[in-house]
Amino acid sequence: MEEILSNAEIDALLDLFQNEGMPEELEEAESLDFSGGESQGSYKVSELDLLKPNRFTRAQLQVLARIQEMVSRKMGSAIAERLRLDASCDCVGVEQLRFSSWLSLLDNPTGTYVLQMDPLRFPSILTVSPELLYGAVDRILGGTGEVHTCPQDLSEAEYEVADALLQPLLVHIQEGLGEMVQVEPKVIARYTNPTLAQVLPAQEVILALHFQVSGNPLFGDLRLAVPYAALEPHLGALESSRFLSDGGKEGAYRNLLTETVLNIPMGLKVLLGEMELKLRDILALKTGDVLSLTTKPGDLLNIPVQGKTKFRGVLGTRGRRYATKILEVVHKG
Repeated sequence: MEEILSNAEIDALLDLFQNEGMPEELEEAESLDFSGGESQGSYKVSELDLLKPNRFTRAQLQVLARIQEMVSRKMGSAIAERLRLDASCDCVGVEQLRFSSWLSLLDNPTGTYVLQMDPLRFPSILTVSPELLYGAVDRILGGTGEVHTCPQDLSEAEYEVADALLQPLLVHIQEGLGEMVQVEPKVIARYTNPTLAQVLPAQEVILALHFQVSGNPLFGDLRLAVPYAALEPHLGALESSRFLSDGGKEGAYRNLLTETVLNIPMGLKVLLGEMELKLRDILALKTGDVLSLTTKPGDLLNIPVQGKTKFRGVLGTRGRRYATKILEVVHKG
């Protein structure tokens, strides 16, 4: 191991710089132009923010946001069904944060669930705001769901009741992550103080999902933190996701849309003619009566599509069946 310079040696080195000038190597480096111009070389300077995480690309976050919008709608339906009230759930945030920054956003107390999601290597954390958690427990037990004061902790029995709401939510979270990798979420620890859930390093980058539940009288937040290191091997699956946008290119799904539209069944009829009768004549019609139409033999017949005349043609036979020959297209397109 190289020896550490003493204070005297450091002072001597500083004097050397002051008296004899800067070494040639450093002078050459100082004279280089890092402005990005080509006249002084091909050097390019990029800003790097060491405090801000930058692991997920913008395209990946956009795809994840679309996935979580789908998840939030299903979670809203599950909450409304389990608690028997009108409720909705919206995804209000999909971002990347440091784990320490994410923890600072949480209140105390907050329902905190540590999740093991096999085959992901690292645990995730799901939090439920106390108003939503305690309101759900009260609602399941037959109350109104209104919460005036939140206790500092839940009993084991109350946790079991809250699991009746948590389990269907985990199913939909599992479905959302299934766009990247099939996981099996399992609760391995529960806390009401989020600072006790120190399951990740403070500087670990996480995918932070924020859901907001609104209803009458329930209102609260759901937050999910998934480590980037756990998702990194599976992010490639987003490139083939059905939620992937094609950058706004016009006609990206034209072939698929055209194929779908062309296979839609449409009603087509041939109108032989028409006539007007009074109500008394219609009521007097009986078997064997002959109705004279306005159409004459050889006249073009209207052929409507979905109630609108599209073609005109003549009536004939083909084999043992009546047939129509198209002679005119009324509306093109």
